[in-house]
Amino acid sequence: MAAPAPLQVPAAGQRDAWRGVATEDVDDLPADLSALLRTRSRHLLGTLLAPHRLRLVAAALLISMRMGGSLSIPFLVGQAIDRGIGRGDLRTLELYVVLIAAAAGLGALGNWGFLRVSGAIGQQVLYDLRMRVFSHVQQLSLSFYERYTSGRIISRLTNDIDTLTDLLATGLTSLATSTLSIVAISVVLLVLDWRLGLVALLSFPVIVALTQWFRRNSTRAYRAVRQAIALVIIHYTESLSGIRAVQAYGREPRNQEIFEDVNGRYRDANAWSVRLSSTYGPGISFLGRVTTVAVLSVGGVLTM
Repeated sequence: MAAPAPLQVPAAGQRDAWRGVATEDVDDLPADLSALLRTRSRHLLGTLLAPHRLRLVAAALLISMRMGGSLSIPFLVGQAIDRGIGRGDLRTLELYVVLIAAAAGLGALGNWGFLRVSGAIGQQVLYDLRMRVFSHVQQLSLSFYERYTSGRIISRLTNDIDTLTDLLATGLTSLATSTLSIVAISVVLLVLDWRLGLVALLSFPVIVALTQWFRRNSTRAYRAVRQAIALVIIHYTESLSGIRAVQAYGREPRNQEIFEDVNGRYRDANAWSVRLSSTYGPGISFLGRVTTVAVLSVGGVLTM
């Protein structure tokens, strides 16, 4: 008599097949498909932003005003110390105090205007996007809903939109500020002292490489989190919508077992995302400290 075949442990996609999500559990997309999706996403973003061209120009001018005011303050403080305090010239010191106050006010005004304009643009874009998504969902065929779970659709309409809300609310401001800061500070460093400026910019290629690593892995981590929360939503909606059948047939233990599995995946996906952030953030901070030490060391050598 032949020995019984060993038990086969189902893969994650096979475990979810009975819930109709086997084809959705894809962590790594092919490079050509990822490029196509990025191109389509950029095109969609362009169509959503196209009606707001004038506001975008105003936002760019306001953020430039903010950065100009903020970056001029250290220079004005240095001049006040050298020409006012150092020479004992009270009138010159008063002049620079007024200029510093004006620069701070200009930066605050630019920041206030930028946040108002960018916030209005972001909310209007999200409104248009939600309308498009809902209209598209209603036009899909019945065969689509037979193979695409309601939990994933709800995830699209809630979690993905919330992520875009965070991006447009804070990410846009951080991106614009960081980009302008890098360019402006690099120019100022090279103008003031090209040698120390080059030393300060030596870590920039390492920062770019670390950022590219974080971008690649965070994309996969975000996709894993999105898929995991979709499974949690699927189980919630299906269990609650069929709660009478669940209780009538005594399915509570099995449903609890399934929820423990999907909840564990959600926990692991978030833990992966946290590990990436805990590596990237301190890594950037460490490079900044190393760069500071290098600038101080080279500056000390040059002054000897």
